[in-house]
Amino acid sequence: MPITTEPLTDWDRYEIARLQQETGLGLNDAQLLHHYRNGPMRHMYSHELRRCEALEDRIAAKHAETVIPLRMNDNGSSPQARRGPTAIPALGQAEPLAALDISNWDNEEVPQRDWAVRNRIPRRAVTLLSGEGGVGKSILTLQLCCAHVLGRDWFGSMPEPGPAIYLDAEDDEAELHFRLEAIRDHLGVTFRELDDGCLNLMSLAGKDAVLGVPDRAGIIRPSELFEELMRTATNIKPVLIVLNSAADLFAGNENSRSEVRQFVGLLRRLGIASGAAVLLTSHPSLTGLSTGSGLSGSTGWTNSVRSRLFFKTSETDDGGKSDQRELIVRKNNYGPTGETVRMVWRNGLFVPLSAPSSIERAIAEHKIDDLFMGLLARFSHEGRKVSDKTGTNYAPAKFAAEPEAKTAKCSKEALADAMRRLFTAEKIRVQEDGPPSHRRSRLVIVGGVS
Repeated sequence: MPITTEPLTDWDRYEIARLQQETGLGLNDAQLLHHYRNGPMRHMYSHELRRCEALEDRIAAKHAETVIPLRMNDNGSSPQARRGPTAIPALGQAEPLAALDISNWDNEEVPQRDWAVRNRIPRRAVTLLSGEGGVGKSILTLQLCCAHVLGRDWFGSMPEPGPAIYLDAEDDEAELHFRLEAIRDHLGVTFRELDDGCLNLMSLAGKDAVLGVPDRAGIIRPSELFEELMRTATNIKPVLIVLNSAADLFAGNENSRSEVRQFVGLLRRLGIASGAAVLLTSHPSLTGLSTGSGLSGSTGWTNSVRSRLFFKTSETDDGGKSDQRELIVRKNNYGPTGETVRMVWRNGLFVPLSAPSSIERAIAEHKIDDLFMGLLARFSHEGRKVSDKTGTNYAPAKFAAEPEAKTAKCSKEALADAMRRLFTAEKIRVQEDGPPSHRRSRLVIVGGVS
């Protein structure tokens, strides 16, 4: 049954009827999906939300089936095949929605999860990569495209080899040439090798780059550019499609959950039809930057995509910016979240930030331990009590403010780690002083003068 008891307007009835005609849905499903796209989702039950998501996926898959490439090309190795025109017939009235036939699933092998980049970017789905302007999203995604077409490593992961499309609405041909030169030189390959691997660069700088346009009813319609991209992608069959960026490609309201979900659904249709992972870049809001979430606009962005990555600049110990970057997996419907990939800017591109060896790490930790012990000894001599408990006398915070720690660029967190190691090594302990009614604890050195 419909999830709202509010009377339907003439526009509602028209849209529901249109939805039935285009998709073949029954009346109840059409009303449910109409409310899902245009009404407040807080009034929907969880099972209704799941039903609507399933309907959206089926509709996207049905649309994808109508895309008939002129020439099938599984490996995308032929430049003629990848650039040749194809035809897409007009979408007619959809067939009635049918349930999947699962009667033979007992005898079929369970499909494996299909990744463009394992545990980071799934295929036939949309991934959102957010990061503030100038952080290097374009370089990072260009490096990923090159890794796909050359079969190279991408920051500790082996992307699936195959063609890639890079559609950029921000940079012109000269800028793309300049940026790709640094990557090409670092990889030790020629532009011809990148072209033979089917790297497709498309610059829309200064042009109309909109892929999805809302009509008067707030329904996101595919633009002619989207249809052309669909034809190209189904012909090339890329592993990855990078779309840079959402602000240029989406003409709707980023704060409208309905319009955002429809746009992401449109991009998923592109991914399903071509078999590609669709990677959409975006800019976070000030709140998204300050909180570290990387979000902007409606929650529809993060709720609609299957994976979300946040690319940020690492902060120095004094709160400044550095040449180091962090790529954080914030959401992953099909794999683990929380992975942080660290890298550093060098000569026009990003390179992995090498982790210190066990010997180097032990030497660095020993220096911090000695610093902690030295400061604790000085504080005890000066009669200044510090504690292992967070508060006004928290030892790591007190020590981090001292000149010795600032000179060594040692943070409160590093000193807290040192305190834990020193407790384990039984080099420091907690000593309690005062009468039984008013006991106070402080840190002291084991075997030292109290």
